[in-house]
Formats: sequence, structure tokens, C-alpha cells
Amino acid sequence: MIDDGVELDLTAVCQNIAEAEVITVYFPLIGRTLLVDARRADNVPTMVRVVPMARDTAERLRSLRRLRPMLPRPESITMIPWQMRVQTVVATGVWECLLRRIDDHPAAEACLAQLQSLERAEQLDAILGRRYEALWTREGAREHAEEDDR
Repeated sequence: MIDDGVELDLTAVCQNIAEAEVITVYFPLIGRTLLVDARRADNVPTMVRVVPMARDTAERLRSLRRLRPMLPRPESITMIPWQMRVQTVVATGVWECLLRRIDDHPAAEACLAQLQSLERAEQLDAILGRRYEALWTREGAREHAEEDDR
């Protein structure tokens, strides 16, 4: 699948999700990660959370140790960079692959809603110019047009 120039092998993504103990789907635009820990133990169900993006695998392992100290270090982690919109996780079928690894589907749906809300807020910030600088201001565009007219 190709979306806005981003190529994605959905079969490989779903295979990695099916095989890994810990799955991270990170969304660089909003600086968040959907963290799925599919490991289980006595009285310890799977976990799904929206967390800040980690700088590297070592930082993610430290955060997992803090979140789930009752579990050993995971044997496998898959990290999936998601350059597309949050909704495409659902539209591509990747969400269904993730749900197969999670015990608490209401918590997963709440995480999806949180990611969508963060994405909407980020889009609004971009439109309104909050935390973003415009490449062209109206005044700058006018000046540029006047130069072209000369």
C-alpha cells in the first residue's frame, strides 16, 4: 500500500504484530506511541497505552520496566513508524491485527480515540499557527507577487 508517498507492506506489518511480544506504533507528527505489550502472566493481562515517543529501544525498555515491573524483559519488540494519519491504522486493517493481541478492547478503543484527538489538535495548531511558523505570510506573499510582477 502507498499513501502520500509512504510505502507500507501490510502483510509484513501484521506478521510483525502477530509475532512480537511488544508492539510500538509511533506517530512522529503527534510525538506519541501506541504501546501494546502482549505479554501475560498470572493476574497480569496485556497492556495498551498511548505514551510519549521514546528516543531509542533502550529508553522504551526502561519505560516498560517501570510500567510492568512484574514481567521480565521482553524477548521481542517491533517498532512501526506510522507516517500516515491515525485513521489509516484502522482503514488498512492494522488495527484489527493489533486488537488480536490485546485483552482489553475498550482500553484499545480509548487509546485510538486519544490518538485521533491528539492528531486533530495538532492539525488545528498547524492551521492556526500555534507552535508552527508559516513559510509564507500574507505580507510576504504579497511582496513576492509584487517582485514577480516587476
